[in-house]
Amino acid sequence: MKDYLSKVVRLITNKQTNPQTKKGNTEKKETIIDEGSCAGTEAFVEPENDVISVAQVQDMYDNSSLLKKFIRVITEEAKRYTLVAKPKAEFRESKKAKAHAVQVNTLLSKCNSMESYSDIREKYLKDLFLYGRAGIEIQPTNVHNAQALYAVPGYCIRLNVDATGSTFNDVKTAYMVVNPNDTSEVVASFPEDSFIYGVLDPMSDRIYGSMPITSVYTDLITDRSTSKNIRAGANSIKAGVLCLPKAPRKLLVEIVNRLTKLCKGNATTKIVAANTEGTFLDLSSLNPKDNIELQQWLFKKANIWNIPLFKLGLSEDSGSLNAREQLTAFRDMIESLIKSEVDKLNSVLINSKLGFDDIEIICPNFATKLDYERARIAVRLVNGKIITPNEAREKYLGLDKSEDPRADSLIFPEDASANSDNTSE
Repeated sequence: MKDYLSKVVRLITNKQTNPQTKKGNTEKKETIIDEGSCAGTEAFVEPENDVISVAQVQDMYDNSSLLKKFIRVITEEAKRYTLVAKPKAEFRESKKAKAHAVQVNTLLSKCNSMESYSDIREKYLKDLFLYGRAGIEIQPTNVHNAQALYAVPGYCIRLNVDATGSTFNDVKTAYMVVNPNDTSEVVASFPEDSFIYGVLDPMSDRIYGSMPITSVYTDLITDRSTSKNIRAGANSIKAGVLCLPKAPRKLLVEIVNRLTKLCKGNATTKIVAANTEGTFLDLSSLNPKDNIELQQWLFKKANIWNIPLFKLGLSEDSGSLNAREQLTAFRDMIESLIKSEVDKLNSVLINSKLGFDDIEIICPNFATKLDYERARIAVRLVNGKIITPNEAREKYLGLDKSEDPRADSLIFPEDASANSDNTSE
């Protein structure tokens, strides 16, 4: 197999440093690959072991219109769900509970001097979907009070936990924020009750989530490069796709993986020769139809969050599911995120930080849907003469009893009179 690989492609590299110094990124070191080294293993790293750095993710978000569109669809949908603090049912008439609710609602409407909770959530979700983790700090940290909320860069968060990953070594320094340019330097620490930590894809033995875009990073990079070459037209160096001849799948996968790694490792690497059975599709001269099809393919392949295709402008190619089913599945995903967010806010902000046991944060969108479902069930039980209206009000809707005496009866007086009339006939 190695002999075949060495015949498929020859690589010539310019052995000079590749300067790509950007803000938040260090200069890449010289990458030297000898001619024919693609046949060996010393110059090759499996793609799944190629770690995507924070700087690469930031650069991808700044320059990828596809990724920005995906994230925007998610954040705009999430921002539809507002959060409200209210007294719990048993404290509904308590003046103290009402005052606590006003205090929290004021904080949510203005989390700090510049942001509302909607702004905080947008940053929190972007970090969650880009880096796999995100955080919200509660200020001040030394008292049982909350005067401000701030989003924390997800890639800078570290947890001060033991080897099991489930117990803090010190609750007073449970969460730490490190310097992004020097991760050994801790710039801030937070107690257990002053930090809300979220992980996108948690596992039982992990405290960090994985970066979702790592699975499609190469595809998005390819899209950016392709777009530049298409704009440049015929005057630029040809860029395209190498179409290999029919061969065992395992061999083709290894060839493509090695080419991808070598070309990513050094921007000056060029493919100068290939076996005569291969063909080359020039991406700098695609006709409009092929270009559109390429973009549609990438939209579907890079759609790592299963966003409904009609929301990405591909309604005619949405597959077997109709638009309503797609939207329902997408909203279920968004709602699961918001529910997790609400649970964390109640657990950390309301209970641990403020010490309030008489109020709770809810999402009215969920409450309305839940009340409707409960009301529909209650109506069926009442109409079926299984429970009384007052039982339905108390047990299913959380309402006080009705003063109407008929509400404690399974059969209303008019029902009884109607039945007697039917009997006489």
